[in-house]
Amino acid sequence: MLYALLGILAGTVLGVFIPFNIPVDYSRYTAVAILAILDSIIGAICAQSKKEFRIANFIVSLLFYMFLATFFVYLGDKLNLDLYLGIIVVFMFRIMQNIGVLSDFYFKRFLKDKEKDEKGTIL
Repeated sequence: MLYALLGILAGTVLGVFIPFNIPVDYSRYTAVAILAILDSIIGAICAQSKKEFRIANFIVSLLFYMFLATFFVYLGDKLNLDLYLGIIVVFMFRIMQNIGVLSDFYFKRFLKDKEKDEKGTIL
C-alpha cells in the first residue's frame, strides 16, 4: 500500500511540474484508455478485498479493456459515430459498481471491528 501511495504522489508531482499536452484528436482515445485503466485498478482492489486477486488476470484485463475500448473509439470515428460516449457510460458504471462493492466490504469490516472493540472478544 505504501508503494501505491508513493507512486500516486510521484505521478502527481511529475504531472504538475512536467507539462504534457495531448493533441485534441487523441483526447477521446486517452479518456477511454484512462477509464479502462481506472476500471482495472479498482476491479483489482475489489478482487484483493475478496482475496481473489490474480496478477495475470489483472494484466490481461487491463490490456484487453484498454485496447478493446480504444479500438471501439477508433471504429466509431471511422463510422462517424460517437461510440466513445457509450464506452464511457459502461466504464463509469463498472467503476461505480466496484466502488459500491468496496464500500460495502469496508463498512462491514468497520462494523465487525467496532463490535469486537465493544465486546472485547474476537468474533
